[in-house]
Amino acid sequence: MKKKKILQNHKRYGKVFIPPFQHMLGPLSEISWIKTMMPELLWIALIQDYHGLHEGVALITRFTRSARKCSSSKKKNIFATITSLGELTKDEMLCLQGELIARGDLFEIQKALFPLIALYPECPLDFLYSIKPSSSVEKKEHLERMKNVVGGMYNKISRDTMMVQATAIWLAFDSGVLKVFEGLALAKFPEIERYPHTELSEKVAASIRSSIYMLFTEHHYQDSENWPKYFWNHGIGVDKCYFGESSND
Repeated sequence: MKKKKILQNHKRYGKVFIPPFQHMLGPLSEISWIKTMMPELLWIALIQDYHGLHEGVALITRFTRSARKCSSSKKKNIFATITSLGELTKDEMLCLQGELIARGDLFEIQKALFPLIALYPECPLDFLYSIKPSSSVEKKEHLERMKNVVGGMYNKISRDTMMVQATAIWLAFDSGVLKVFEGLALAKFPEIERYPHTELSEKVAASIRSSIYMLFTEHHYQDSENWPKYFWNHGIGVDKCYFGESSND
């Protein structure tokens, strides 16, 4: 009876008991922070780098809420990754553009993402621009900004990178996809703003780093990884630089 109570929230498949968290999100697989997750979350990093944390989070939240409003999909979409936003239909993209224009957010997003689209013309977020930015204009400035943001993201536990991951998890909360039990570290999510200055914020950060993989389960992410592959392959031609694998990957 005691064992039954402990596992009563688990789903049983034969002799295997699947925890409720994993059952809801799907199987968790090994995904590289550097090869896959960094390119997918780069748009969040660029917006927060340009607009600052609080204004950036507010802008990103309005953006993804508008995306969900325009999406005809019946499933709950988080829209935290570049790939997921690129999977919108043409009509949904036009709807999203209209929503962003009406709120006065489109230009603010365009300014923040300008280097990404200028240097990576096949980025799925190019639909946000009626006229594609050219890398020949202010290329050095765009390149330096991209290098600074991408370079900083190699350190998965730095404050800026933790705020990117925290924002992605916030979008999972905001979309209604993620819910946590009271008493878990992630239930104290707002404490992440104090990272890394309190013990609780360190615990919340660790929970966020573990939970970020949920965004890349089969329910929320297509395994083709077309954008991440393009990002790194095209990046070799954009600028020859090497940061090396991170011990936090």
